[in-house]
Amino acid sequence: MGKVSFIIPTLNEVEGIIQVLESIPEEELMSRGYEVETMVVDGGSSDGTRDAAKEFGVDVYYEKGGKTSAVRRGLNECQGDFVFLIDGDGSYPCNKILEMQERLENGNSMVLGNRFSGDVAEGAMSRTNRIGNKVLTSMANRLYGTDVSDLCTGLRGIIVDHLEGSISGKGFEIEAELHALMCDKNICEIPISYNKRIGESKLRVWDGLKIAKRLFLDKFKK
Repeated sequence: MGKVSFIIPTLNEVEGIIQVLESIPEEELMSRGYEVETMVVDGGSSDGTRDAAKEFGVDVYYEKGGKTSAVRRGLNECQGDFVFLIDGDGSYPCNKILEMQERLENGNSMVLGNRFSGDVAEGAMSRTNRIGNKVLTSMANRLYGTDVSDLCTGLRGIIVDHLEGSISGKGFEIEAELHALMCDKNICEIPISYNKRIGESKLRVWDGLKIAKRLFLDKFKK
C-alpha cells in the first residue's frame, strides 16, 4: 500500500505535541497495510518540546528558519509516498486522517482540512486571522485558478510524487508555496473541526503580508 509520513513542525509546543502524537491513527493505517513514520521538526524550542517528542519515540530533527524550513527539511528526510502536515499545537484533530488518505488514494494530489466547513471552537480563531485567511484564500484562487476555501489550514495531505518543484520560502509561507506547486493538480477539501490551540500563537499580522507576497512571487516564477 505504501508508506505514510507525518511531518509536525514545532516551536515551543510542549503542551500540545504529545496530544498530537497520541492522536495520529498509526495503528489504523498499519491495519490497512501502510507503513507509518512520524517526525517532529523543531525550530529551536526552549520548553522541552524535543525531549517530549523523543520520549514518545518519534524521529526529531532540529531546523531553524520557521515553518517552511521545517516542512522542507521534513520532506527531504521522510520516505513516505503520502505525507501529512499537521501543526503541533493541538488545534487540528487527526480524526479525519483516514478519510484524507482515502481521498489521496482515489486520485487527489492534495487534500486540505477545511476549518470553515467544520466546527471552529470558540476562541480558536481571531476575527483578524479569519478575515486575513479569507483574503489570502481569495487571492490564491484568483492568481492560480483554484477553488479552495482554507488556504492557510495547518492540516493537509499530499502525494509526494505529485509535488513538482522546490520549496524556497521561509516563515509561515509554506501554505502559499504548496498551493503554487500543486495548483494544477487535483485538490480537494474535507470539513474538519478546529480547536483552540494549546500555548501561544506565533502567527502575526505581518506574516499574512509575507504569505501574500509569496503567492505573487511564485505566480511570477510560474
